[in-house]
Amino acid sequence: MKFILGLILTIGTAHAYTLNNNFGASFKDNNVKVRIAGNTICNPANAGVTPSELEDMIKPAVDKFWNQVPTSALVLDASGASEAINNINQGRLCSPTDQDCIDDGNADPDGLIPPVTDIIIACNSNPLNFGSNNVLAVTIPNKFSGKKIVGAVILINDFAPTFAALSHSDKVSVIAHEIGHAIGLGHSKDSAALMYYRTVSLRTNLGQDDVDGVTYLYPMHVDAFGLSGGLLGSCGTIQNVGGKDDEPPSNPPFVQMGITLAVMILIAEMMRLLKRS
Repeated sequence: MKFILGLILTIGTAHAYTLNNNFGASFKDNNVKVRIAGNTICNPANAGVTPSELEDMIKPAVDKFWNQVPTSALVLDASGASEAINNINQGRLCSPTDQDCIDDGNADPDGLIPPVTDIIIACNSNPLNFGSNNVLAVTIPNKFSGKKIVGAVILINDFAPTFAALSHSDKVSVIAHEIGHAIGLGHSKDSAALMYYRTVSLRTNLGQDDVDGVTYLYPMHVDAFGLSGGLLGSCGTIQNVGGKDDEPPSNPPFVQMGITLAVMILIAEMMRLLKRS
């Protein structure tokens, strides 16, 4: 029994993925479309890509990273261009709960980027969205239904040449990182994770921490021991991240899958002891 309790504590503190909101939001539908804004304009000197090149990066960003997780039900689909979106190239991007940002955006001549459906990627030249020349991109889920994400916007920094300085493969991994924010993940302290809070060159795959995080948010259905929804969807806690891209997230969360495994072992051990008695 002591071994099992030790396993719960050891596994439960081994990872550092976080959520980008304080209520664990994810998309309601496990099949999520990722599109480029149909009317986006990109400055090759700053973003370093054309809209067509940016669109071509979406498929490898989803297929080489997030669609490679067998324990997750999430399927991301590179779905081409969206309809035109007002103010997407210069407007302010705000969280639905950030009223100060919304008020400023509505008063700004460039306007406010409206709520969207799906994941929308665009270039944007409004420095207020990025705060610093060093920020490569910013992502905000800006449309919710209850506690479920309906749409999120990814903006590539198009007012400074930061994104343009990257290699093609690093641009793809940055887009994959931002898609991680769009589906509900925050930053990680694990340097092996795609969601690590600092940029790492030549990132070509997810780390275990990314796998744990996306599985937590989009678990495969498991009907373990006859429990509705299975154990994978019912255990674990996770902490919100509130830092900027150059700050680590606070307080590593419990890992839901690790706790699931420990609980299953605990139940098996109890059944064995009951049978012996």
